[in-house]
Amino acid sequence: MTYMSSPHLHRGSVQPLIASAFLAVALLASGCSTLDVPRADNYPATDQKKARAVHHWDVLADDVAARIAGKISDWPAGEHPIHVSVASDSSFDQGFRKLLIVRLLDRGVVLSTNPAAVELAVEAQLVQHEAAVQNRVVMPWTRLAAGIAVARDWAVHSPGTASGIAGGLALGLAMDAAQLSTNGAAAGGPTRTEVLITTALKSGDRYLAGSADVYYIERDDAVLYQAPPPLAPLAPVKTWKVVTP
Repeated sequence: MTYMSSPHLHRGSVQPLIASAFLAVALLASGCSTLDVPRADNYPATDQKKARAVHHWDVLADDVAARIAGKISDWPAGEHPIHVSVASDSSFDQGFRKLLIVRLLDRGVVLSTNPAAVELAVEAQLVQHEAAVQNRVVMPWTRLAAGIAVARDWAVHSPGTASGIAGGLALGLAMDAAQLSTNGAAAGGPTRTEVLITTALKSGDRYLAGSADVYYIERDDAVLYQAPPPLAPLAPVKTWKVVTP
């Protein structure tokens, strides 16, 4: 948002202009509600964690292990060893399987190194929303207002717009407060990329227990949850045999 110097813009005219802008937006919004279709509404505000480190995978593995151990607490000890399997060779699947095995062993769960009658299957589904990404800079106006040198430079180079700058910063701080209320305090706020992590304890054609957890991840981290591309087939090797005449 840029405030330009104008001889017709005075200190007392800033607030009426801002109020008029809000009123215009409100009138436009009310005029758009006459379409004969259901209006878009939001779900109640909720929290969702963001996975940003292997430690977060370990926290989830520990939680899943606790849930599984609770589900099988009445099984005869050691009678039904569990084989932990994953759906792909992605970095997450391989790392999470190792962490989950350790956490299950910590709780005395008997595991099998080979496929067994009881299987704990782990799968991660990557979900990338392709809608336009909003500005994800965390509280840009607050950061700007905190930069005293920047505010000082504006005052020096544009002395006639001090009231405009003050009004703009006040409006920007209010926008930051609204964004913080919506996005939460996590660095970077919500992302358009999520991962659904499920586990299914099954035997034969029966599901015995399961879990499902959803996390935000940074878009650049999506590769950790994707299987590596298949290797290109090797070119056939030709051999020649030298014979004597």
